Amino acid sequence: MERGHLWRSCFKLNLRMLEMNSGEITDDMAVHRPAEGVSSPAWIMGHLIYSRRNLITRLGGTVPDEPVWKETYARGGSGEGSHLGFAALCQAFNATDEGVKAACQGVQDWDLPTPNPFSGTEQPLEQLVAFLYMHECYHLGQIGLMRKLYGLKGAI
Repeated sequence: MERGHLWRSCFKLNLRMLEMNSGEITDDMAVHRPAEGVSSPAWIMGHLIYSRRNLITRLGGTVPDEPVWKETYARGGSGEGSHLGFAALCQAFNATDEGVKAACQGVQDWDLPTPNPFSGTEQPLEQLVAFLYMHECYHLGQIGLMRKLYGLKGAI
């Protein structure tokens, strides 16, 4: 399988995971931390959108300049609050799909040495993409656990 298609398929599958895990989480639930020391689902969604926007640009794609994503949801943020309701954040996450698709399909060199801002090292582009995919899966899994903290049934 061509690598661009593989990664596009992986990220596409996460849309389904979000759909399943986000059901029944209300906007009101999502802006509150479900437990002490845990980020809110709304903050996590904004953080994932920020991360996907970063992925798209790292793969050579473009995204509209919206500094709120970086200012509000970058790594190390408070984990509280949100500038949109949870349903709107889920829609914004889904809206990144075409950008991810185009960016993945447009990569010419998956082995291109690329700085990883999270580890401070240089690595092949595909290794950075694998890290960002793992990061996305981790946070989507957190939303699944948060469902249970809110008293909802597990979805996956």
